[in-house]
Amino acid sequence: MLTGLVVMSASPSGPIGIYKESLAASEVLRTGLDGAHSELMRVLAEDLKINVSMHKMDSDSAEGIRAAGLAGCRELSNILRAKASEEEAEEFKCWLTTLARSVAEAAREGGFLGFGGKQVTPEEESILDQIEIALR
Repeated sequence: MLTGLVVMSASPSGPIGIYKESLAASEVLRTGLDGAHSELMRVLAEDLKINVSMHKMDSDSAEGIRAAGLAGCRELSNILRAKASEEEAEEFKCWLTTLARSVAEAAREGGFLGFGGKQVTPEEESILDQIEIALR
């Protein structure tokens, strides 16, 4: 969930955009985990169904959210490297990057009244790259 917030914070898109981006994140959470193949992903799916609370962050600023999210991705990558099989780790990382990309593509930004703008802004592309790097 924090990964989706990281992308949302990269290029704020107003209330309608935030709503669309939140829906995109929820859809990936729901559909991606329902079709999980590895034990790790099935356990995660069950955990999310039971415990959907957000992680506490030290800051509610966009910079704080990005820093916390990227640190979480790096920490997750280290945990997966130590505890999960290579296949499980790759499935999980792919799922997270799919979630992030879906959020970035959910709302056009920079237009006027829904016209014009970009599907994925340069700021969002940058944060998507940073997420992928953090997960390596």
